[in-house]
Amino acid sequence: MKKILLLLAAAWLACPAFAQSAPAQARAGGKLELYLEAMDSQSWQWFFLADTVRRRLGSELRVHPLVSRGKDGSYSAKRGEPELAESARMAVLAGVWPGKMLSYLNARSLAPSVDGWRDAALFAGVNPDDLEKRATADNGAVLAKAYAAAKAAGVSETVLLLDGKPYSGSPRLMALYDAVNAALPAAKRAPLPAGYKPQPKAPPPGLWVLVTPEFPKNESLISVFDRYFEGIKAVVLDYDSAERAAKFPVVDFLPAYFLEATPAARNRLQNELAAGLFKEKNGFLVYEDRQRRGLYASRPEKKNTVELFVMSQCPFGAMAENALLDAEKNKLLPEGAKLEIHYIGDSKKNEKGELEFSSLHGQPEWEENARQLVIAEKFPGKLKAYLAERNKDYSSADWQKAAKAAGLDAGKIEAGMEEGKKLLAADFAATGELGISTSPSFVVDGKKFMVGLGELIKTPGFEKVPPPGQSGGAGCAK
Repeated sequence: MKKILLLLAAAWLACPAFAQSAPAQARAGGKLELYLEAMDSQSWQWFFLADTVRRRLGSELRVHPLVSRGKDGSYSAKRGEPELAESARMAVLAGVWPGKMLSYLNARSLAPSVDGWRDAALFAGVNPDDLEKRATADNGAVLAKAYAAAKAAGVSETVLLLDGKPYSGSPRLMALYDAVNAALPAAKRAPLPAGYKPQPKAPPPGLWVLVTPEFPKNESLISVFDRYFEGIKAVVLDYDSAERAAKFPVVDFLPAYFLEATPAARNRLQNELAAGLFKEKNGFLVYEDRQRRGLYASRPEKKNTVELFVMSQCPFGAMAENALLDAEKNKLLPEGAKLEIHYIGDSKKNEKGELEFSSLHGQPEWEENARQLVIAEKFPGKLKAYLAERNKDYSSADWQKAAKAAGLDAGKIEAGMEEGKKLLAADFAATGELGISTSPSFVVDGKKFMVGLGELIKTPGFEKVPPPGQSGGAGCAK
């Protein structure tokens, strides 16, 4: 599945790293402070930008790890124990060896393996055994200090401060360079190269992000828009606000990014428009973010219904079917919940008016999709038994074995395949209208959308569904 996020650089691996031999001298202005999530790609993007500017201008840069504290006083990090452990090491460096922090971070970017921190410590001139001892001996105190520093600064997420205030400019090298350079004392500022005359920049198009508290904006996507349109500023509107209702009265999906459809924007995004990444609507180019979770704002509610969208020969789709069928059998779903299964693929009519299909895993998959729709239409009471058996070997050509085990007549299923093709074409079209392209995806109550079994089990009422055996967001994408 093509996603605009693919344009982002992989911050852990792709950014250059540089060593620092000594801490920067404090300046009267141009001081940078980065509050960083230790395993967050956006945090690392900001670090590389800030450190590159620091080395060029001689400004000061301090880095602080970010952690969260629960009601019980325990500390955590968004990406689990590995990130929390890295945060503790960074907190020790900040307190005991502050002058070695930047060298450590640059080296760590080139050693992203689980134990790469040891090489990074050695490179920075720190005994890794000593670092680990300090980070683990009194872990609570170390993390408490990091948490207190962020709280005192009013920080709860990745942020870059310039002279104590959040930097609100573009996440671009020269934008940050210009901001820091302007903040330095006049005598310390770097001049423009001799003979260079800056060219005026065209103003970026307007960008509005429509969100709810449950479905917020994606900062990484904002950065992607800035890569296309330097200096673009996102205006965030709550879906329930009067301003949103007045400016965007009809919204299909949230979060949604409404970009002003200027000629320059159309030209810059011509490949993305051709690929169908944006919808064109009332003078705007609309990107609907279906990376993880979202809301079908205008779709009718379907109370107590779980819609599962799969490819029948996708291992993650089969796993999701099995998990829901098992949860239903063991009464782990919300009481009275109805399960619907839909399919992901494409269909069209050829010059003869005959239906043609395409599916990620080829003809055997779309034929199996149609077969399952025939069973659902003609023998609905036996579909779940068929799926339970078929998913034991979903890619096998011997579907008749599963049919027999479920008490189905294979001949009657074959006889219904022409009708099955019509049902499949309609089902593919309905799935396409929803913009769903990853197996498995779910829609709960007709409104709430999520990708992957791991996201479903975060939804109230579905916490007891057997968890996935792999990354919760894993799937097959067309």
